[in-house]
Amino acid sequence: MASAITHFIVGASLAWPFVESRAIRVAAGVIAAAPDLDVYPMRLFDIPYDSFFGHRGFFHSPFFLILACMLVARGNIRLGALWSAAAITHPLLDMLTDGGLGVMLLVPFSDARLFFPWRPIHVSPMAIGRFFSVAGYVLKSELPFCLAAVALAALAKRWRSAISQSH
Repeated sequence: MASAITHFIVGASLAWPFVESRAIRVAAGVIAAAPDLDVYPMRLFDIPYDSFFGHRGFFHSPFFLILACMLVARGNIRLGALWSAAAITHPLLDMLTDGGLGVMLLVPFSDARLFFPWRPIHVSPMAIGRFFSVAGYVLKSELPFCLAAVALAALAKRWRSAISQSH
């Protein structure tokens, strides 16, 4: 998995150009990191990693993430769409990692676990304690994606501002 830090930065960056509310931007970052919470019920209920409900399984699918975000947004379609877009960055980043079993991106149409052909992000350990021993290695591989997300968000914010001033 990519680190929670990168998931948060990419998700929050996606929201930045579209909303002024810091709370909504922070929520987008938290929602983008949230799919990795699947490791807790997986461990609690002894669910195998490679099963449908295992890590990077159903709870990483855009199908589930969109449903969950729309429910959390409680009928606010724009907010649900924004949070859905932020959440979907999670499995896409995970598909760029060099470890794990892949992501069930196509549920409910397929339970195949997929990766992108290019996998430049070093996988982050699931255990927080183990993360710190490899943090520099992992974060260095994620840095280009964080910088790109922030730069694109800044450009989009500037573009939206220029358009709104011209109207």
